[in-house]
Amino acid sequence: METCEPRLRSVIGILVFLPWCFSIISLGGYGYLLRDWRWLMFTVSMPGLLYLPMLWLMDESPRWLIVRGRHAEALRVLRRASRWNKVELPSEEHLYAIMKETQAEETDSQRREVDHPRGLKTTLKNVADVVAVLFRTRKIRTITLCLYANFFLVDSVYYGLSLGGDRFGVDPYAYMALGGVMETPANSITIALVEKLGRRASNIMCFVISGVSLLALGVTPSSISWLVTTMIMIGKLAITAAYMMLYFHANELFPTEVRQRGMSTCAMVGKIGSVAVPFLVEILASIGSWVPLVTFGGASLVAAGIMTRLPETRGVPMKDTVAELEDSGVHRPRSSVTFLAPSEEKKDGFLAVHRRPS
Repeated sequence: METCEPRLRSVIGILVFLPWCFSIISLGGYGYLLRDWRWLMFTVSMPGLLYLPMLWLMDESPRWLIVRGRHAEALRVLRRASRWNKVELPSEEHLYAIMKETQAEETDSQRREVDHPRGLKTTLKNVADVVAVLFRTRKIRTITLCLYANFFLVDSVYYGLSLGGDRFGVDPYAYMALGGVMETPANSITIALVEKLGRRASNIMCFVISGVSLLALGVTPSSISWLVTTMIMIGKLAITAAYMMLYFHANELFPTEVRQRGMSTCAMVGKIGSVAVPFLVEILASIGSWVPLVTFGGASLVAAGIMTRLPETRGVPMKDTVAELEDSGVHRPRSSVTFLAPSEEKKDGFLAVHRRPS
């Protein structure tokens, strides 16, 4: 997201999840053919070995090379990136000067860390300080709390629908494969939605569609199995689209200096929901197969309401610091946002995607 041009953020930020859909489809077939869970786990883990050869084909992080003094290797990686992106790098002397400055800053930072006392108490205090940044000021606190709530809700609904096929009175293998099929458009057509309607409006619409379709199951006769499955799949498609857009939107909402800790803690809160949902489905399904679905529908509508508290980020440059976020006023529409001119982008090359005019 940080190294991507603004015009491609929507495409890259959503399409990256598309292989997940194909994996979900294949899981339905694997589960049907391999009924023993040990063989199933062994089989689906084997493709992971294909990642190993890729480690020798991928470039090392330029920043990692720079802070370790391997500037020539970092320059080769940057040149390859500029060639692929058809942009021109600054002069070699300028790049080496930037690398030396970056390495010096990192060296000073590491020296200060060595001077600080270590231990469990210090480590816990450092972790607390890192997380506290996400709550210290008004705007970042609102964004953090709203995203935490929505990640918890969207994880609960998504995994509740994904893993509850056997509780909803449908064939679990066909349900898993069909769910993957429904996730495919959710990870592709949403690109046009976020570009035309914006991140917030698109997400609210998908949450509402999911909520309404699942709540409708409360009055749908369970004997009409095809209608029940159809409504569940509509809910699954909409909540998957909302899930992908929420991840994408959150990346744009958190400023660069706290983006990693913001996204990682959002994922942690979301996984609390996905861990709790199997127990929730077990308890609610004992009342009636429709009860978990109606509960998920209500959760989707709550998430839609929370989404109205988050700002729109379409056409708005990503913030670098929390201070910059707090100082920002009303989010400007696309037409009033100033980007680098094509000539400036060409001149500045690889660094242009990171830079915004002051």
